[in-house]
Amino acid sequence: MMSWLAAAPALLAAAAAVIGPGLVATAPLRAGAVARAALAGLVGIVCAGVAGTVFGAIGAPFHAAQVLAVALAAGIGAALLRRRLPALAVSGARIPPVPLALVWTGAALVVAVVAFAGVPDPDRISQTYDNVFHLSAVAAILDGFPASPLTLRSLIETGASGIAYYPAAWHELVAMTSQLSGASVAVSANAVWIAVQALVWLPGVAWLAQVVLPGRPAATTVLVALPLGAAFGAFPYALLAWGTVYPTGLAHALLPAALAVVVIAARGLATARRGERAAPAALLIAAVALAVVALAFAHPRVLATWALLLLPFAAWVLGRGFARAWRRGGRARRRAVGWLGAGTGLSLALAGAALWYAVTRLGLFDEPLEDRLSGPQAQAVQGIGDGIAQVLTLQAMTGSGATTTTVAPFLAAAVLGGAVVAVRRPRTRWLVVAFALAAVLFVLAAGSDGVIAKLATGVWYKDRFRLAAALPVVAVPLAALGVLALARFVRRRGAPRLAVPLAGAVALTSAAGLALTGTTAASADVFALPDERATWQIVSQKQIDFMDDRVAGTVPAGQRVLGDPWDGSALTQLFGRREPVFPHVNGQWDAARLTLAWDLARIEDDPAVCEALDALRVRYVLYNPHEFGGGDPAGNHFPGPHAAVEAGLFTEEATDGESTLYRIDQCGALPD
Repeated sequence: MMSWLAAAPALLAAAAAVIGPGLVATAPLRAGAVARAALAGLVGIVCAGVAGTVFGAIGAPFHAAQVLAVALAAGIGAALLRRRLPALAVSGARIPPVPLALVWTGAALVVAVVAFAGVPDPDRISQTYDNVFHLSAVAAILDGFPASPLTLRSLIETGASGIAYYPAAWHELVAMTSQLSGASVAVSANAVWIAVQALVWLPGVAWLAQVVLPGRPAATTVLVALPLGAAFGAFPYALLAWGTVYPTGLAHALLPAALAVVVIAARGLATARRGERAAPAALLIAAVALAVVALAFAHPRVLATWALLLLPFAAWVLGRGFARAWRRGGRARRRAVGWLGAGTGLSLALAGAALWYAVTRLGLFDEPLEDRLSGPQAQAVQGIGDGIAQVLTLQAMTGSGATTTTVAPFLAAAVLGGAVVAVRRPRTRWLVVAFALAAVLFVLAAGSDGVIAKLATGVWYKDRFRLAAALPVVAVPLAALGVLALARFVRRRGAPRLAVPLAGAVALTSAAGLALTGTTAASADVFALPDERATWQIVSQKQIDFMDDRVAGTVPAGQRVLGDPWDGSALTQLFGRREPVFPHVNGQWDAARLTLAWDLARIEDDPAVCEALDALRVRYVLYNPHEFGGGDPAGNHFPGPHAAVEAGLFTEEATDGESTLYRIDQCGALPD
């Protein structure tokens, strides 16, 4: 096991992977350090997604150099575009480098400590359902599988033809980190998580605060918002323990920058003079496209959260523009009424199209709504009043059962104070509305299993954790506004000097509460690695060692390994460098895989079994009789390996008393 200090090269490589391509691509644009980092996160994800798609389409193995090539091309394009459209400059506060470095580094350390203080070493995996696929996908990409989001799902939809979309950005970042540093996938994944929070989430939310709080000292606003970004339990910490939903977490980290870039562009268009709106309109289109594409490559479901939080701002901008045109009268009023009618018609058409898709493609009414969204992530776990109290006091769900952290009184007071100030100013009122919308959906998801709750939150899988993660995106700017207002009230002349340490104190007290009352323990729980005999975990250290030694040393290269993915065999490519037949515990499998999953025990009387083994190039079975997390809640879909092994049909090749590798002799040698 390596120490966290020894993971420094992986952390540096992760930092390069996370924002390096974006910094290259945005180099021609003018921006402050925080704004540039936030924008680079968005652009870098687009570069990685484009590289994976393009090079995957031609069959080239994914590599970090491909992302750099796309970033260089984007940088050249940005330089040419900037010459034609000088307005393409990203606003950003010019902050003295020493205070910025100290505050930014301090906030990043708080995030890392709260998240990983209970994890003894960085070479551990999150032993959770979703992570089986994420780890398998990264291992497959490093072994040459295309990193294209258009085909990544084909790993678990093996009978699919055509597009099999799955957001690949997270897996690309981890693969790049492993390639650049030589670190294991486990170390690389943990390094990327830290880098994303430090270099995407923190600068993104600080930049958003600066953008949406006009009239406040820009540099002070950034320095206040940075530590506050580390203070909320709902994000980034809860999504590390619940799931673990790495792609969703990446997309949520991108949300503040995705909002800020659109807000800046929309304001530029709204304030442009008639006859000078072509460039601002093009900038707005580019900003929306950048946000949409980046979030789609990270996780498209978060686009709904982006739209939800952006809706109040859009309504305010459009409403103000309509009111201004109405007051002018004449042609301006007629044009505004026409645009209003067209926009209303378009909105109704889009709503109708969405309803049609939900009914005809998703089968919205194929079964009663009461029977839908009943999985563990969607079940109500508390009352409506409990959810409201959690929003007001900023108690956070930890991701470990029904455990919530203690209240965060100072942070909650900052958010409430900021909301009071924001409501009094038209330009910031939309922030309160956005926070309220997200809060209502969270309360419904966590506190009700009714039809209304399911309809309102279905696009988020009715997952209370995904909706709770939206709250800090706007709560951080509100808290920053509250701290700035309090500092100005206490010390009108020296308010900026007081605001930064006040924000730091609020953040530290909140982070300490998270660490001591469940957040750190929840992360430690999902990263727990037993020395041997895994029970609810996916694998034990002894099982990992067996795959690394005996599986890799016995199974010939080019052959797959068969096993029940619920007992850890799904990770043979990660730990044993041999591709598993089933890289995830759930999937839509082709006929050959289904034959092995259900009928392997019929190998001596059903020729179809040997045909399937030949087609998939399998002659070994890995067996470790346990089912992590209690097994498949929908039933055991892999009884074949169990029945065959327990019937003694195969030859024992190697064992350590816990894991056993069996050789299949009934079908003879694999055909060439």
